[in-house]
Amino acid sequence: MARSVAVTPADLRPDQPDQGVTVPRRLDVVPARATPWRLVRVSLAAPPESLVAADGVRDLLDEPELLWSPGLRQGTLAVLPRPGALTRVLLSWEWSVEAAAFTVQSWEPEPFSPAEAAALESWLRATALRLRDAEPAVEAAARRVVDDVAAGHDVSPAAPHDGSLVVVEARIGTAVVAPDARATHPRVDVLLPDPDDPGRESFVDARTGEALGERRTLEAGGEAVAFRYVVAEPVEGAEPQAHAVTVDDLAHWHDQHIQRQMLADDVRQAAVHVLAGIDPPASVAYAIAPR
Repeated sequence: MARSVAVTPADLRPDQPDQGVTVPRRLDVVPARATPWRLVRVSLAAPPESLVAADGVRDLLDEPELLWSPGLRQGTLAVLPRPGALTRVLLSWEWSVEAAAFTVQSWEPEPFSPAEAAALESWLRATALRLRDAEPAVEAAARRVVDDVAAGHDVSPAAPHDGSLVVVEARIGTAVVAPDARATHPRVDVLLPDPDDPGRESFVDARTGEALGERRTLEAGGEAVAFRYVVAEPVEGAEPQAHAVTVDDLAHWHDQHIQRQMLADDVRQAAVHVLAGIDPPASVAYAIAPR
């Protein structure tokens, strides 16, 4: 259970300089030096059959979006067949993908014929099994791409494989920055010191492990109303690098943490679409990489 600090509006008064800075939620934005947008190329490996998996239903799908939520106990795989249509084709299960239930939810009385619905069901069931088996590889690909892009690379190659897979290239937009070689802390990770307390986040230099500060969620009435940033005190006896860290640095690093999470989500989404054999969402584009 989260243990975010509860506050009242009176607590949001200006802080003393040596106590950190409390920022109301509406003002918790990235500093003015916000990072530019980058277009990166990432390669994903997929079994050859994935690329033709949707051939039997492709005519039923117009700019589809596939939503995969594998959940340990409950899972879903849903496809939105076309933009703006109030139709969703859903596969849902508890514990076992093999026992999933298939439904078509729509405001249209008969969005698909019985044969079309059967084809969609067969495709979703095969896709769900493929995604379940590929989940570790998809997570590994997301981590690899984030690490490559955060290291400054605009191209992230696929992991080595035995040649039985097809390499698919995706183009993804991101605001993850390349490291500044002049920076004291080129990459800072945001970690949860206590997994049961997501309201407290620590800023840690990814290379040295040095603690640089903390961000604490402040709540009122169960809602996040502000965030408190506190720069860490230099460790006694250690090289005093943290003294140059500012609250703006903490806000920037937190934004980069969010940008890396968003990039990982985009990689997962691209991988899910590739494995299902359908075109990716409009925000992600891919093409077969040349040999």
